[in-house]
Amino acid sequence: MDNQSARDTADSSADRILIVMRHAKSDWGDSSLSDHDRPLNARGQRDAPRMADWLADSGWTPDVVLSSSSLRTRQTLQLMNDRWQTEPTALYSESLYLAAPDTILDCIHSDGIGAKHLMVLAHNPGIAYFASTLANESLDMPTAAVAVFQLHLDQWSDLRVSTPMQMVEFMRPKAL
Repeated sequence: MDNQSARDTADSSADRILIVMRHAKSDWGDSSLSDHDRPLNARGQRDAPRMADWLADSGWTPDVVLSSSSLRTRQTLQLMNDRWQTEPTALYSESLYLAAPDTILDCIHSDGIGAKHLMVLAHNPGIAYFASTLANESLDMPTAAVAVFQLHLDQWSDLRVSTPMQMVEFMRPKAL
């Protein structure tokens, strides 16, 4: 589906967009830092704004972002926010740090309320497994990869992995 057709289809009142993203590339250079406190490396700092531009150009800018509380996810989101005209509401959660798919779904149920375009920004392996389950196919989610799903829901608390949805976009930085 081309970008305009996907956007036109997504404009109906019960349509929602779920953007599933893995954080940008982190720096492993300082072994004294905990995994939670690792920052982005130069590639991550370059890729996050590129993915933000792609999302904006494709019409998929989120209104709410549910993000892991790790430094690398926070930095990824900040670099993306710098590129968007309107900054989405950001909710940072310890629960999304290295979260399993069930935990990701629980966060969407409890914190996605009111969002038309909801982004979840988290870590592998959970985020890749979650996106793959929604897509009904195995998705490789390298750093800064994004999968965009269109679904028909009245509220995020109704989302189940069995909810009919369509993956309308998949992008990774190397493909831009």
